[in-house]
Amino acid sequence: MIVSGRIVKGRKTLFSRRAEDGRGGGAGFRDKLESCLLRLCGDADISVPVWLSKNTAELARFGKTSFFAEQFVERVEFDRFEIRIDEP
Repeated sequence: MIVSGRIVKGRKTLFSRRAEDGRGGGAGFRDKLESCLLRLCGDADISVPVWLSKNTAELARFGKTSFFAEQFVERVEFDRFEIRIDEP
């Protein structure tokens, strides 16, 4: 699985990176997604956001979802953190 992540403030992209989970067919979709999300958050030096049901619905429908400031435990200096599934 390959997941792209980007941090946006206004119209400006502050961070953009791809994360890959290369475990192959043995791991489930959720485990691969979690691994990529943790890697992206670590690379961006942000806390892991709270995952809401809207994130699940957006990911299932569009293959991408956004996390907003209120979904982070710590204060953040950006408007949103977006992830997109590039390759399941």
